[in-house]
Amino acid sequence: MYSVYTELTNINNYMNKYEKWYAYITENAKNRLLSGYTERHHIVPRSLGGKDDITNLVNLTAREHFICHWLLTKIYTGTDRGKMVNALYIMQGKNKYQERYNTKITSRVYKVLREEYAEYISKQNKGRVQPLEEKEKQINAMTGRKREPFSEEWRAKLSASGSGENNSMYGKSHKESSLQLMREKAIGRKQSEETIKKKADAIRGSKREKRLCPHCNQHIAVNGYARYHGDRCKSLLLT
Repeated sequence: MYSVYTELTNINNYMNKYEKWYAYITENAKNRLLSGYTERHHIVPRSLGGKDDITNLVNLTAREHFICHWLLTKIYTGTDRGKMVNALYIMQGKNKYQERYNTKITSRVYKVLREEYAEYISKQNKGRVQPLEEKEKQINAMTGRKREPFSEEWRAKLSASGSGENNSMYGKSHKESSLQLMREKAIGRKQSEETIKKKADAIRGSKREKRLCPHCNQHIAVNGYARYHGDRCKSLLLT
């Protein structure tokens, strides 16, 4: 296929409008200075062999950057197009160092993009065996990582979202037909020996929190305390 990167000085010779638009944006970016937020763009994408060379790099606005990646999906075909779809799909990824393109994508464009991205990922992973070094790298990245403590405000919102009228099942009940389906699925269902062993090992290795009952002076596991001790302690009935 005709390459968007050949004869950049002669834009009128390009095969289609997408290649012309792409060349216009990237060529124009070479001869200007931008103030404010910019993003670095590889004219020849790295996934297609582009280098981190000054002649292959231009500074674009976030909007221009997104449009260029969209144009690349129109220019290329086959496997190369799959790579461009993958690059475009992640263009709205955000972090504290990025100000991504915020204009809404139409539902039709998103549908096509999402379907093609899913197909591309599926082809990439079909029959693939993850290399040991890649797996070890992932494990090492997760080892020792701790989540930041949740704020009290976050805990309160989470609690409120699942209680009372905020609960999606509030005031509702399952249909008898749905209950019957759940019963049928549960009847005769057996856990594997491996699952049973894992659960047993987890219980043996865990130490349950205990509370001291002030009436019988015994330390009781918290899961049974409220039912048999405290204000319901048998010692109260004997006095």
